[in-house]
Amino acid sequence: MPSRDPSTAPTSRKASGSSNAGGDELANVEVSDLESSPPPLPVELDLMQLARLGELRSIQKLFDSGKYTARSTDEQGITALHWAAINGHYALSHFLLQSGADVNARGGDAQATPVLWASKRCHLQVVSLLLANGADPLIRDDSGYNLLHSATLDGNVYQLILLLHQPDLPVDVLDTQGHSSLMWAAYKGFPACVDVLLRSGADVHLADDQGFTALHWALVKGNFACIQKLVEFGSDRFVRSNPQPGQTQGDTPKETAAKMKSMKQWRKALLDTGYDEAGNPLKFPLPFVKDRRIFFRRFFYLWPFVLGGMQLYMLAHMTAWFGVPSVLIVGYVLQYLVQRSLRWAPSDMKTMHKTPFLTGIFAATLFWVGVRWAFDVFPATILSNFIVNIAFALAYVLCAYFYYMTMTADPGFIPKIGSRGQTKKTIDDLVEHNSFDEIHFCTQCMIRKPLRSKHCRNCKRCVARQDHHCPWVDNCVGINNHKHFVLYVLFMISGIMLLSPLTFAYLKSLPEPGEAHCTILSDDLCKQFTKDPLTVVTMCWGTLQLTWTFMLLFVHLTQIARNLTTYETMRSRMHTEPIVTAMTTGSLSLEGAQVDPNGAGPNPAADALHAHAHNRRKTEGFCSQWIKLFGIDTFLTIAFQGYKGSQATKAEQQRQKRSNPFSRGIIRNCQDFWMDGPIFAQKKDSCAALSGGEKISYANLYDVPRSGMRYSNGGYEEVPTDMELEEGV
Repeated sequence: MPSRDPSTAPTSRKASGSSNAGGDELANVEVSDLESSPPPLPVELDLMQLARLGELRSIQKLFDSGKYTARSTDEQGITALHWAAINGHYALSHFLLQSGADVNARGGDAQATPVLWASKRCHLQVVSLLLANGADPLIRDDSGYNLLHSATLDGNVYQLILLLHQPDLPVDVLDTQGHSSLMWAAYKGFPACVDVLLRSGADVHLADDQGFTALHWALVKGNFACIQKLVEFGSDRFVRSNPQPGQTQGDTPKETAAKMKSMKQWRKALLDTGYDEAGNPLKFPLPFVKDRRIFFRRFFYLWPFVLGGMQLYMLAHMTAWFGVPSVLIVGYVLQYLVQRSLRWAPSDMKTMHKTPFLTGIFAATLFWVGVRWAFDVFPATILSNFIVNIAFALAYVLCAYFYYMTMTADPGFIPKIGSRGQTKKTIDDLVEHNSFDEIHFCTQCMIRKPLRSKHCRNCKRCVARQDHHCPWVDNCVGINNHKHFVLYVLFMISGIMLLSPLTFAYLKSLPEPGEAHCTILSDDLCKQFTKDPLTVVTMCWGTLQLTWTFMLLFVHLTQIARNLTTYETMRSRMHTEPIVTAMTTGSLSLEGAQVDPNGAGPNPAADALHAHAHNRRKTEGFCSQWIKLFGIDTFLTIAFQGYKGSQATKAEQQRQKRSNPFSRGIIRNCQDFWMDGPIFAQKKDSCAALSGGEKISYANLYDVPRSGMRYSNGGYEEVPTDMELEEGV
């Protein structure tokens, strides 16, 4: 039975091109042949040294002299193209190919081709060039690994995508021991690689020489995301491996999990994909429900109406010392029981944050406040406070309207590419411009990402410009409905402020109670509370919403004035730098890549095989989750960014201010925001927005627009376009 020790896992890798510890033969060839001993020839006459340094003109002179050709090799069969490839010299590689170099020459101890050498160092431009010139991706090195295996072993998501869009490259090609790329990705613990391979058609039922499937290898590693993906894509949960010496039968995935101490991940993966702990499908207890997704969305949206009404009633009719603890206990128990029902929910709705529960909380608050006002406050105060009642009714209706608009509006989804050929062309264009990375390409949507866009995990699509992803609204608040969200918050604040005098007037109109008993309120307040406790509690709960409402309003108005998105603000930069470990760890997020969002990440050549073993993210606590949920972290970042901070943080803020090409100053930014499209209707083009008074489409914005501005010497000046720079304007 294999263990977590790589030495007893699938055959240890010999041919690797990074400078990692662990027997990297291609790197050893470079070091031993060129650095440990003096070169036998002067540099200007040593073809291999010149190729390693990328000296194209000097190599051309050697070729012209007739001393060497593009097919010349050293004693190990290494050609100049090998060295140009491993060091990423694109122009030299192109020259050597045009000069007749053998694109499939095998050299070095690993007997690897130039494209395998280039793959080790993640030089995608060179890899693409070699493939376009006839490099065979199926040629194996001495360890039995081809180009697809090589990219998978390094966890390079972008190289995998590049290769999988090549014609005639089977995704399930096996190495000499029968391991597919999917098995290697599962064993290495690269969930993004597993996801890409599965979506490219990798067979989850393939077994290696030991009878192990990709699911077995994922359980050996114990990576939950890999296990969950494989189960979700239909891996056999009961298949047995080949029996080992001393066994009468092989191990099932469950038995493998028990031996590898990954039972916790195995059970959670089963539950998240709709199976019980034995691996059998969970039967939904309500047989009349046809669509579970619709059912759970409606249930969790309406559940706060019932729960909130019950809790308000308990607070109103119980003594404070008994009522408050009872409400908390009852609410927690009922909520826990409801959360248990998520075991039957779709895989992407297994947590409360992925359901409309919080949306329902604020809708329920709006509903119960409206009920108490319509049936109690309004009839008693219509004559004495007619104007205030009309103003409140208007604010209430507008608040509800813009709340609905915020929830239902299209946030500006970027259209997905329609064909595989178009996707390949997009990839080739990005590779040609050395821009095939997480900033410019989304590996989940398979599209080129415009400026300021962001992949939304809830919507599972890229949003053209994510101004604020409000977690309690079951939508991505983007270009189109950001304005509606601000109006919703403004009218909510106005309505609550108008409600307070109406409530006091209503209570005064009620007769004095005969006797009131309160232990924590003064006699006057106790009498007022006793008149209609349910209305008072409901209005207090509505007033409590002002705490987070003011924070949200501050955050939004600040970002509008600065023309920044929340995603940019929280990372203190206009555009995040390429997170190289997102490729080497097989993750597409900062959290999944296990890097500090303010850092640059580790060296891909030095940490490609071991990045997944370091910097493990700490589990979020209860308070941290709710701080993020209510947007308190965003508020604190915007309100106190740089307060008592380091000089580096302050310098970064100044850099961000200077480098924001979308800001036109506070007045112009606000004008663009409020004048962009209708207020009481949805925009036809949800990806369009005003910038400096001009309409631009963020779905197609790959360069800063011509009217872009930059901050300089206390003011703003226009950023010249490339054409203007060429013309010397």
